[in-house]
Amino acid sequence: YERGYISMVDALSGDVIRRLPDAHAPQSAVLQLRFTSLNSLALCGDSSGCVFSLTFGRRLGVRVSDSKCLFSGARGEVCCFEPLVHGQELLGNHIVVAMATLSKVIVIIIKPRLKVLFSQQLPRLPTALPLLCWQLVPVGKTWQPVLAWGRGVELNYTRIVFTGLNSNRIRLSALRQVRLPYQLSALHWLGPRHLAILDTSENLRLVEVRTQRELEVLDLTNAGLVYSSAHFKALAIGGGVSEAFALAGERACYNSLSSRGEQLLVLGTKAVHMVKLRTWHERLMYLSDQGRWSEALNLAAEEGVHREKSTGSLLERYLENLDKQSTDKDSLTAAINCCIKLKKTDILCNELWDAISKDHHHQDWFFLLLSDHIHNGSLYFLSPTVTQALVAYLEPRDTETLENVLLSLDLSCLDLNQVLRICKEKKLYNAWIHITTKTIGDYTGPLTEFLSDLTPENHKLGNTMLVYVSSCLTGLGYPRGKIPEDHVVRVKSDVLRCLETIHSMNFNENEPKYPYLRALLKYNTREFLNVVEIAFKEEEFSGEMGLLQRERLVHILLQIVVVPDFHETQVINLACFICRLITSNNLNLEEDTLSDVMKSLTHTVADKMSFRDHSEREQAWLDFLNAGKLSSFTLDEILQMALNSKCYHVAEFIYEQQKDYSNILECYLKDEIRKSEVFGYILTYINVSERCIQEQFIVNFKDLVKVNSKKTADLVIEHFSNLLDELFASIENQDDLQYSFLAEIVYSDIKIPPRIAETYLELLCVRDPNYVVSYVRLGLCRVEEALRITEKYGIPAATAILLEKMGEWFQALHLLLKNQMGNEAVELCVRGAEHLDSKSAQNLWLELVKNSSGEGAMSPRQLLHAAAPHVPPAQLLELVSDASFGDVKTLLEGIMVDYTHDISMLTTTLKLLGKDLHQGLAKALFNSGKAISIHLPICNLCQKPLLTIPNEETENVSVWGCGHCFHSGCFNVNDHTSACPLCRVLASRMGPPKGKKRIHPTNNFTPARVRPDLEGHF
Repeated sequence: YERGYISMVDALSGDVIRRLPDAHAPQSAVLQLRFTSLNSLALCGDSSGCVFSLTFGRRLGVRVSDSKCLFSGARGEVCCFEPLVHGQELLGNHIVVAMATLSKVIVIIIKPRLKVLFSQQLPRLPTALPLLCWQLVPVGKTWQPVLAWGRGVELNYTRIVFTGLNSNRIRLSALRQVRLPYQLSALHWLGPRHLAILDTSENLRLVEVRTQRELEVLDLTNAGLVYSSAHFKALAIGGGVSEAFALAGERACYNSLSSRGEQLLVLGTKAVHMVKLRTWHERLMYLSDQGRWSEALNLAAEEGVHREKSTGSLLERYLENLDKQSTDKDSLTAAINCCIKLKKTDILCNELWDAISKDHHHQDWFFLLLSDHIHNGSLYFLSPTVTQALVAYLEPRDTETLENVLLSLDLSCLDLNQVLRICKEKKLYNAWIHITTKTIGDYTGPLTEFLSDLTPENHKLGNTMLVYVSSCLTGLGYPRGKIPEDHVVRVKSDVLRCLETIHSMNFNENEPKYPYLRALLKYNTREFLNVVEIAFKEEEFSGEMGLLQRERLVHILLQIVVVPDFHETQVINLACFICRLITSNNLNLEEDTLSDVMKSLTHTVADKMSFRDHSEREQAWLDFLNAGKLSSFTLDEILQMALNSKCYHVAEFIYEQQKDYSNILECYLKDEIRKSEVFGYILTYINVSERCIQEQFIVNFKDLVKVNSKKTADLVIEHFSNLLDELFASIENQDDLQYSFLAEIVYSDIKIPPRIAETYLELLCVRDPNYVVSYVRLGLCRVEEALRITEKYGIPAATAILLEKMGEWFQALHLLLKNQMGNEAVELCVRGAEHLDSKSAQNLWLELVKNSSGEGAMSPRQLLHAAAPHVPPAQLLELVSDASFGDVKTLLEGIMVDYTHDISMLTTTLKLLGKDLHQGLAKALFNSGKAISIHLPICNLCQKPLLTIPNEETENVSVWGCGHCFHSGCFNVNDHTSACPLCRVLASRMGPPKGKKRIHPTNNFTPARVRPDLEGHF
C-alpha cells in the first residue's frame, strides 16, 4: 500500500491472483481499498485525494482488471469513502458510496449512472479526519440504511429513504445531530443499535444510538493501536501530498479497526484484538457485579418480558444487596419500574416492600413512585398492606393524588373502612361515590349522604352532585365507565325516586318538602334543569308512563321554586324550562298550571338578571306566542307585560303583529343585548315608507349616536344628508356626542353648514389641537369666525393660515416668527411667491431673512437657498455683506461643497454620454464590415449549386442581405433591383467588384474583420 502497489489475494489459499501496479495515480500511496456490493467492483483511494473504481473480470480465461477515476483530487482531496454493502435487496441495481473530503461529505450513486444524492459541509477542524460508516437500522416497521458521519466533536445520522411508485427513487434525510464531549478518532457500528467510538485518548466508547447514552468505556492504550499517518504523508515515495492532507492524517486509523456484526477487530503493534458486545444475560451479570443496579434493572425492564429466569435472579440479587447496604433513588426507581413492567407485583409488594419499610429515608420515594405508576395506568393492583400504607402516607400530604389513586386501584386491595372514612373527612366525593357504587351498588347513597351539606357556595360538592345525577339518569357510570346494562333501569328509577322523596330519613319538623331536589335547585337552578331536560330524552321518560313521570316531576318543581324561597331569576328559569317542554310537545299541563307558569314568565320583574337569563326568558315568551299558547291574553295585554318586563324583543314581535312600526326602532335601542342590531334594521327597511324610518331616526338620533357614532354618520351621509341641521340641533349642548358625530361627518363629501363646521373647529381646538391646521385647510368655516376661534384658543399655525386666506401675509409671517415656527414661515413665503406680485413676494422673503432667529429658525444657508429663486441677488448680497465673516463662513463652505459636487456630476455625465456614443458607433462600424452569411450554397430559385454556372464569363451570383442567393441568370435583374425575389426585402443591388477573381469555396477565407478601435477619437 505505502508504495502504491495493489494486489488481490485468495483468502482461502493465500495465493496472489492479481497484481495491480498502475491502478491509480502514480507516485501516491494507497490509503483505502473497499469492495462494493458487487464482487467485480472495488474502490481505491490514494494520497493524492483521488478515488478510482477497479473492475475485475475474465477474458479468455485470464483475470483482467480495469481502472477508472471517479473523483479527482484536484476538486477536493477525498480522505475516506465507504460503499454501502448492506441491504442490496432494497437498493436494487444501485451502488451507493459515501465519500468525505477535507471540507464536505458527499453521497453518490456510481451505478447505473453517476449521480450526487447528498452533500453537506463538515466542521472546520484541520487536525481531524472525517469518519463514515453504514448500517441497516430498523426505523419503524422497515429497515433503512443509515450513515453515521462526523468530524471532531460533531456526530450526524443520515438515512436513505426510498420513494416513488415502486420505491425506485433514492433520497437522503437527516435524522439527528449530536455534539460529543470528546474528539472522534474512529467510528464503527456494532449491530443496528450501538456505535463503537474511539476518541483521541484511545478510549473505546460503546454508545446506544437511540438514546445516545454511553454504556461502557474501554481503554485501548495497552493495545498499541497502529496509525497510518505515514501513508497520509506518503513518506515512502517522497511525501508529495498537500500540507492540509498531511496535517489531518496525523491520527489516521481507518484500516486499524474493522467491524462486522457485533464484533470489532483492533490492529495493535503486537497483536490483533477482538472486541464484541456482551449478550443480554452477560450484560445483566456484568452491570450487577459492578453494582450498577439502575442500569441492570432498566435493561431487564426493557428486554426481559419473556426471560423470567434471568430477570427473577437479577431481582433476587438486588434484594440481597438491599438487605446488606442501603439503596439509592435511581436503583429503587429502576427496581419498581422493572417489577411493574414485568408484572412481578408479588415481589414489589412483598420482598421489596419489606426491605423498603425498614428504610424510612426511602419510603417517601417509594410511595411517590407507586403513585405515579398508578396515575399513569401502569399499576392497578397492590397488596392490601402496601395499599393501606400508601393511603396513610398520602392522607395528610396530597388529597388530590390520594383521590386519583383510589379511583385507579382495584377495589379488592382497599381497606373500605379506612378509605371511606378518609373520603368523608377530606371531602373526596368522587372517590366515595366510586367506591360505594362499585362495591355495594348503592346509587342513592351519595344523594342522601351529601345533599344535606350542599350550599350555593360549595361548588366542589354541587358540581359533583349535578354530574353524578346526570350520569345516573342517562345510564353512565361516575366518575368514569358505564353502569352495567342489567342495572341501568333500576339505577334510573332509584335515583329519580330518591330525588322526589318528600322528606329525608332523619328529617325534623323544620325540614321543607323535597329536600334533595330543593338542595340541587338552590345550588344552580339552570344547570339542574338542564340535567332534567337531558334525562327526559331517555327511553324511560317516553310513552304514556314517561309522560306521567315528567308531569309529576314538573308539578313538584313548581311547588318548590317559589318566591321568597327562591330568587325571581330562578322562578323565571323554571318557567323557561317548562315553556321549552310545552312548545316541543313533551309536556301537557292543565290550564290553571299553564296560567301560573305564564304569570311567572311575564309578570315577574327581576332587578339583576343576566343577559343569558333575559335572552332565555324572551325566547320562551316568543316560543309561546308562535305556538299559540297565550290565547287567553290580548295582544295589548301581552305588549304591556313585555314593556313592563323589559322584554323588548317580545314587544317588537307584538308591534309586528299589530303592524305598528313607529316604536320598533325604540325597542332596539332600549334592548341592551340587541341595540347594535338597530342599524341593520334601519338599512333593511329604509325604503319602506310604512316603517317611518326617517321620523324614528330623527326622534332617536341622540341614542343612535351613543350606540355607534360611525354607523350613525354613515347613515346620515348616505340617506339623510338633507336633515343634517335638524339632526345636529337634537344634540345641541352635548359636546361628547357632537364631537364623535362630527368627527365622522366633516371629512365626507356632503356639504357641511358653516355653523356646524365652526362648532367642530371649537371642539377640535379643545380636544385635539394637533388636527386643527389640517381641518382649517379644508375651508369649511367662515374665515373671520374661524380666525376668532383659533385666536381664542391660541393655535398660531391655524391662525396664520387664516390670515393668509384673508391676504394678511406679513401679519401671518410675523405671527409665525413670533412663535418660532421657521419651517411654517418658509412654506408661507413659498406660497406667497405663487400668489403675490414679484415685489410683494420679494419683500416677504426679505422680511423672513431679516427677522429669522431663535430655536425654530432655519440656518442662513437654508434661508438663502430658499429665497434665491424669489429675491434678486443684489439684495441678498447686501444682506450678506452686512454680516461678519463668521456669520457667512458656513454659508460659503456649503456653496463650495455644492459647486464641487455639481462639477463632478457634470464631468461624470459627459464621460458616460461619450462612452455610450463611442460604443454605438463602434458597433455600427463592426456590423457594416461583416460578410453576409447564406443558409445553403444553392440558388433559391433553380435549387442548383452556386458553383454550377453555365457561363462563368457572363453570369454572376447575386446575394441579398436577407441571406437568399441566386444565379443572375435565374431572374431579371431589371425587375429586381430593390427587392429580394423571395421575401421582397428592400435592398440596393451592388455588382461584383471589378478586377477581382472570384474566390472558390474551397479556398481559405480571409480573417474576420476586427472591431475598430475608436477610443480617443471623440
